[in-house]
Amino acid sequence: MMRLLTGKPVDHQDEVLILDVHGVGYEVWVPTKELQIARQKDQVTLHIYTFVREEALSLYGFLDPLERRMFELLLSVSGVGPKSALSVVDKGAQAVVEAIQQSEVGFFQSVPRLGKKTAQKIILELQSKVGSLNEFKLTPQNQLTTDVRDALLNLGYNEGAIETVLSRLQPDWEVTYALKWSLQNIGNNKIETRAVPASVDVLAENGKRVDETTGAGAGASMSEGAPEK
Repeated sequence: MMRLLTGKPVDHQDEVLILDVHGVGYEVWVPTKELQIARQKDQVTLHIYTFVREEALSLYGFLDPLERRMFELLLSVSGVGPKSALSVVDKGAQAVVEAIQQSEVGFFQSVPRLGKKTAQKIILELQSKVGSLNEFKLTPQNQLTTDVRDALLNLGYNEGAIETVLSRLQPDWEVTYALKWSLQNIGNNKIETRAVPASVDVLAENGKRVDETTGAGAGASMSEGAPEK
């Protein structure tokens, strides 16, 4: 079964990305936020879920394997189809897990085609599953994501782009490193056009102010994945 696709984004429409892999164009459904990032790159790698039904075969792709895993869990709930699951994952894997753990029915009801009963079913059926999986234990990241989110909002980035990069932070990263990595991977997704300042001040959890320079030389080693610190 197909698990990964690496290729060049050549076209897109709504939530569908056309990926050119060695001359073959694959139609892949991706979360809207990730589509915004993927279409700006010369090459992307997507973690693929193949959805098979009698009349069609559809590919769903994710930049982060954690989001693919969440997509699979959502599909395991009766009444949740791939389009609804994709819309839920578009909110960010971390946000989905927190909504499940905190029983936020309204979070799921905000997704088109998901009613109150289905939202309750998602929470009921997935609470024990996300709680038992190591990759979904998000408590160590809560303060980290809060600090990085606040810094990016202050710099003018839109919430959709912010949630996408936050979902890819590693729990053992320090705030300054996570912010630098986020700035290199978030792309040009600002609410208003203005230059990124030469330095970014982040108020860390311990109350100390940390000044992190975002020079041109940082980009090469910080792009994509978890580069060396």
